[in-house]
Amino acid sequence: MNACRSQSYRNTEVTLFILRTLIYFALLALTVPSAFAISVDIEGADDSSLKDNIDVYIGIIGAPVNCELTQNYRKTVKEAVTKAAQAVGYYQLETLKMSLSKDKECSELYLTVQAGSRVKISKRRIELVGTEKPDDVLQGIVDKAQLKEGSYLEQGQYEGLKSKLLSMAQVRGYFDAKFTVQEIRIDFDTYSASVDLQFSAGKRYGFGKLIIPEDDKAQLLIREVSNFKEGDPYDADKLAIFNQNLKLTGYFQQVVARPLVSKADGLNVPIQLITSAKPRDTFNIGGGASTDTGPRLRFKWQRPWVNSKGHSLSAEMFISQPEQNASIKYKVPLEDPLNNYLSYQAGVKAENDNDTQSEALTLAVQRHWGSQQSDWQRIGFLRLEQEKFTQGTDDQQTTTLLLPGLTLSRRRARGGLDINWGDKQQYTLEGATQEVVSDIDLVRISLQSKWLRSYGKHRVFVRAELGAIATNDFSQVPSSLRYFAGGDQSVRGFALNTLSPEEDDELTGGQYLNVASAEYSYPVSQNWRMALFTDIGNASDKPFKDLATGIGLGASWSSPVGPIRFYFARGNSVEETTWRFHFSMGPVL
Repeated sequence: MNACRSQSYRNTEVTLFILRTLIYFALLALTVPSAFAISVDIEGADDSSLKDNIDVYIGIIGAPVNCELTQNYRKTVKEAVTKAAQAVGYYQLETLKMSLSKDKECSELYLTVQAGSRVKISKRRIELVGTEKPDDVLQGIVDKAQLKEGSYLEQGQYEGLKSKLLSMAQVRGYFDAKFTVQEIRIDFDTYSASVDLQFSAGKRYGFGKLIIPEDDKAQLLIREVSNFKEGDPYDADKLAIFNQNLKLTGYFQQVVARPLVSKADGLNVPIQLITSAKPRDTFNIGGGASTDTGPRLRFKWQRPWVNSKGHSLSAEMFISQPEQNASIKYKVPLEDPLNNYLSYQAGVKAENDNDTQSEALTLAVQRHWGSQQSDWQRIGFLRLEQEKFTQGTDDQQTTTLLLPGLTLSRRRARGGLDINWGDKQQYTLEGATQEVVSDIDLVRISLQSKWLRSYGKHRVFVRAELGAIATNDFSQVPSSLRYFAGGDQSVRGFALNTLSPEEDDELTGGQYLNVASAEYSYPVSQNWRMALFTDIGNASDKPFKDLATGIGLGASWSSPVGPIRFYFARGNSVEETTWRFHFSMGPVL
């Protein structure tokens, strides 16, 4: 019982402490003016940069507590004014008067200062010393220094140059770098100054041994990802890229590579890795919704580590009303694990949408090429698929195809979940021949391009999609390879995949695809944008035949989980005029 009372007493004390703290900060907030202005009267100079700088420095200090110009507050203000003046070249400024406005909140500080004359640089010596051949990057900083003879002496430029030299020296591995001379001499009779900076970089260190935890099963993968060798000149930017690459592998929960400068072996700095592997298995569940497909769910399982070589295994399932598919993938890293790898895939897919019924089985091997110097990705593939399908009024049939092909793609984006700049391109060429496994001869090409650009508050989004099929028997082309148009990612104003050639009022799918769209949006509040758009396109048996159009208004909400878009569109085709509401969520690219 006593223990309970003691615990209750302690809880009460904690509660009272929290309440007292909250009350204190609430009262403090009431004493601080909501807006604090500085009025500066400068005698002896007409320099807006001086006034602006004083405003910034005093603004950081803020108003005095309880509107009292205490001795400490006056001293703080004078020091701030002095620093602000020296930063733009005034080294004899005096604070003559200081007072506060008479209102309740003392919302304005009045200052009168005597500026004096601005100091100019008469002599300048900025040198790299101690080496026969100075580092090119450090020398470039010296050559571009703003401290020129005849220019005003600004303390901020002087300190900025020193800081830049020291920080860049650390980045480039000059860990013993120091200033042997750093001096400003001012002659107040002539208001001139001489600047003398001598910077000794010392010797450049190199990358040392890569220290990897002995029990880390990713040792081989880590060494393959490494972008430096033992003995290479140290470069902090290279180390940062190495850290980024390690994270991009997807194999680590946490990973960091850090230099151990204090344990340098001669001029070689050991690089220590601290790693934490991901769990043996990871699971992800995602979802979304649109007027085209209704609700959709996606499940993904991944085993990041299958063996010490960095092989991985994953499986994915997608479920929506018109389409369901499941796949499994085995990934094998190659010489560059991030950008070059093999993947082996198997999958099943079922579709029941409009006049399409299809079941497909797929086996594929893919070779991925990429590089850190380019955003473009290349994928060479060989896909074996068998599809049982019924399209329109045709009888059910089964087609087997062995499809080699190549995909070239690039995606760039900036702006987080609701991107404000980006583009995406994907170009695919694939084919099949009756002479090797396939039931028909076929060549198929698909070209897709999307561009999003922002100009201030104005945002423009354009996209285009082209496709074509050449074959000796179109009736045997599987439904999944035929072209359809319509939907919120195609021609708005029409339901998903409802634009195509018809036979007896049944959709047959097209040999050609031509779609283009342009959209303009403007913000109407912090998280909402209004949009105008127009779409044009169709899937047809001849290029650019019977193009349908869509035009309408839309709105986009930047929700915490990503953009959610609403569109109301009028569709116009050769056969009909339709009105349709579109709803979708997810990235635009």
